[in-house]
Amino acid sequence: MMIRHYLKIAVRNLWKYKVQSMISALCLAVGIVVFSLAYLFVDRMADAYSRLPEHERYVRIMAFTKETGGDMPFALADVDELLFRTEGILDSVSVHSATMRTDADVIGKDGSSLPYIVRYKVTNSSFFRYFNLPLLYGNFLPKSADEIVVSSEFAERIARGGSPIGMVVRLASFMPENGIRDYRIVNVADVPKDGLNLDADCYFPLELQPYAWLQVHAFIPEGQMLSGLDETLKRLAWDKEGKTVTVDASPVSGQTNTVIAKILALLLASLILVSGLITFLKFTFQMFYARQHELALRKSMGSDMKGVFCLLFVEVFCMWSFAFLLSQVLLEGLQLLVSRFPFLPEENMGWFVLEDCYLVQGGLYLAVLFICLFIVACPVWRVRRVNLVNRIRTNGRRHGFRCVMICIQLFVSMGFLGAVIIVRLSYDELGSRLYYPSEKVEENRIIAIDMTTAVIRNNWDAIHAEINRMPEIEGQTSLNEDSDDGMLSYRFITFMKQDSTEVRLKVMTGNPNYFSFFHIPLQGKALETETEGFVYVSRSVAELMRHEHVKGMIRLDGKAYQIAGVYEELYKNVTGNSRIAGSVFFPAQDFKTWLLKVASGQDADKVMGKVKAVCRKHVPYTLPLDVYKFGSRSVYSMMDTLEAVMWILAAVSLMLVILSMYSSISMDAVTRRKEVAIRKINGASYRDIAMLFAKSYITMFLLMYLLVYPLLKLAMANLLEGSSLKSVYGWEWGVILFAVMALLTAMAIGWQIIKLMRINPADTIKKE
Repeated sequence: MMIRHYLKIAVRNLWKYKVQSMISALCLAVGIVVFSLAYLFVDRMADAYSRLPEHERYVRIMAFTKETGGDMPFALADVDELLFRTEGILDSVSVHSATMRTDADVIGKDGSSLPYIVRYKVTNSSFFRYFNLPLLYGNFLPKSADEIVVSSEFAERIARGGSPIGMVVRLASFMPENGIRDYRIVNVADVPKDGLNLDADCYFPLELQPYAWLQVHAFIPEGQMLSGLDETLKRLAWDKEGKTVTVDASPVSGQTNTVIAKILALLLASLILVSGLITFLKFTFQMFYARQHELALRKSMGSDMKGVFCLLFVEVFCMWSFAFLLSQVLLEGLQLLVSRFPFLPEENMGWFVLEDCYLVQGGLYLAVLFICLFIVACPVWRVRRVNLVNRIRTNGRRHGFRCVMICIQLFVSMGFLGAVIIVRLSYDELGSRLYYPSEKVEENRIIAIDMTTAVIRNNWDAIHAEINRMPEIEGQTSLNEDSDDGMLSYRFITFMKQDSTEVRLKVMTGNPNYFSFFHIPLQGKALETETEGFVYVSRSVAELMRHEHVKGMIRLDGKAYQIAGVYEELYKNVTGNSRIAGSVFFPAQDFKTWLLKVASGQDADKVMGKVKAVCRKHVPYTLPLDVYKFGSRSVYSMMDTLEAVMWILAAVSLMLVILSMYSSISMDAVTRRKEVAIRKINGASYRDIAMLFAKSYITMFLLMYLLVYPLLKLAMANLLEGSSLKSVYGWEWGVILFAVMALLTAMAIGWQIIKLMRINPADTIKKE
C-alpha cells in the first residue's frame, strides 16, 4: 500500500512541474543517446588484438638496420632468413602483406568464366591460426603452390550459395614470378571486419609477390616473457647489402594509433552526458528544496526518515525511468533517420547496432540509479538535521548548487560553440587561400568515371564513342590519377635550387584541356599530341624560376622539362612549410579517371544513370563500376561532412544548456510567484522584477565567457601551432561567440521573465 501511495505522490508532483520534468528527462535522454553512440563507436575502434584468445602472447616482429637506425620492410627473402635464424625461438610465425588488387577470372566447375576485381593478400599457412580465422571446410590448408583460401564473402559471390571448393581463380593482369596463373580454391575462411585489416577476397602464397612488404607476427613461446624473447632476438643479426639487420619483438595488444581519437570521442560524449545529467540533477534538487516545507511537515507528523527517503526515491526513479525509455525512443528514431540518409552508407555504420546500444544504456541506467541513492540522501539528511519550527516557518532557498551546475553547462556549450566557430572561420580562411577553379554547383554537374578494371579500359573506345553521342554532355577531360582527392594531389616531386636546397612541388597529371574544363587561367600553349618532356607550372613556381634566373626549362628529380605554360595557383601552402613551393601539371594522354561535364539545365543524376548504363553494356556485373559525381568526393564535401558533425555536437550542447536555464527559471516562476506579487504591490517596477530573475543568469553567463574565451584561445593556438591560419588569433570568433550565447541566454530566460512581469498580484495572492 505504501508503494502505491509513493507512486501517487510521485506522479502528482511530477505532473505539477510537468514542463520542467519533461525538459529534464529529455536532456538526460539526449545525453544517454550521445554517450551510447560514442561508446559503441570507440569500442569499434578499440584494439582488435585484445579480442583475440591469448592476446598476451601476440607479438609483432620488426627488423632494423643499425646503419640507418630505421625499420626495414620485410620481403620474402628476409622472412626466409628470419625463419632460419629463429627456428625453435618463435612459435607459429605468421606472414602477410597489405591488401592489393588485381584483375582475375573465376572459372567455375562447369568451365564457365567470369571476370572479377580481386582484393588479395599473400600469406603463409600460419596466418589463419595466428589470427584465429575459422575455416569452413575443415582444417585443410594449401599444400601446393597453386592452392589458395578465399573469404566467405567472396565465396558467396562466386558460388552463389554453393561450395567454391575446386573452382579456379586465374590471374588476368600479370604473370607472377613463380609462373603460376591458375589457383585452385581449397578452403574458405570466415574473415571478420574487426579492425585488424585482414579482409581480402583471396589469400595467395607468398611466392606470388616475393618483393611485397610483409608483416611478421608470432606467438611468445609458452612459459617465456616478452623481455626474454626480445633479448634473444636482439642477439640475432645478419648482413643485407652491407647493412646489419637486427630483430626485436613488440606486443600488438594495446598498440593503436587511434588512442587520441578514442579519448577525444569519449570525452566529448561524456561532456554531453554530464550536461544532460546536470539538468536532471538540478531540477531534482530544486524540486526538493521547493518541498522542504512539505518534508518538514511530514517529519513533524511522525514520518520517519525511511519513509521520506522512499517517497523521494520513487519520484527520482520514475523520472529517471521515463528518461531511459525516452532515450530508447530517440535511438529508434535516429536509426530510422540514419537509414534514410544516402551520405551515411550502411557499411560505414556497422558499429550502430541497436542491441549493443541498449546494453550500454542498461549499464548507464543502473549506474545513474545508484547515483540517485546519494541524490535522495542529501535532502533527507537535510530534513533530519533542520530545526522543524524554523523549517516550517521559512521556505529557504539554496541556489548555490543550481548556479554551479548551470555554470558547468555554459562552460561546455561555449567551448563546443567556440571551437566550431573557429573551425568555420579557419575553413573560410583556408578557402580564401585555395583557388577553386569551379563552383560547388558546377562540381555537382561533373561526372567521374574511374578506370578501375582492365575490362573498362579495353572497351573504353566503344564506351567513349557512345558517350560522345549524348547531347547532355558539354565537356570532357581526363586525369591520370584517382580523383578521390578532388583537385588536390598529394604526390610530390623535387626541384633543386641553385644554392643546392630542395623544395617540394605537388604533382598532377592529366589531359591539357583540364585547365579549360575547370576555367583555370592559363598562359602558354595548349598541347594536343606531343606531351613528352613538357610540364605546366603554377604561378608560384614561375616566380621561383624567375628568382633562380631560369627561363623556359625546369629540372625536376634530375630530369629537364620544357615549361609549356603557367596556370593560376590551384593550392597554396597553408601549413607554413617553406619546402612546399607550388605545383606542377604533367600533360599526358594516359588516364585513370575520365571527367564529363553535364550541360547546364540537365538533370545530373539522370545523365549519370545513362552513363552507367552505357558502361554496363561492356562491363560485366561481377566487376565494380565506379561512376559518381565529382563534387561528392571534393574538398567541399570533406569539409562539409566534418563541419556538420561538429555543428551537431555544438547544437546538442546548446540545446541542453538552453533547456536547463529555461527549466530553472520556470521552476523559479512557479515557486516565487507570491514573492513577485508582494514586490509589485510594494511598488517594484518591471525592471526590478526582470533584474530579480535575470541578474544571476547574466552573471553566470559573463563569468563563464570570461573563463572560456582565454582558455579556448590558448587551446586552439597550441593545437594550430606552426600553422599559418590566423583565424584563431583574431577577435572575430570571440564577438560571434558572445553574441550567439547572449542571444540564446536571453531567449531561454526572457519568456518566463515577461510572464512574471505581467502577473496580476491580486489573483496570485488569492490563489496562494
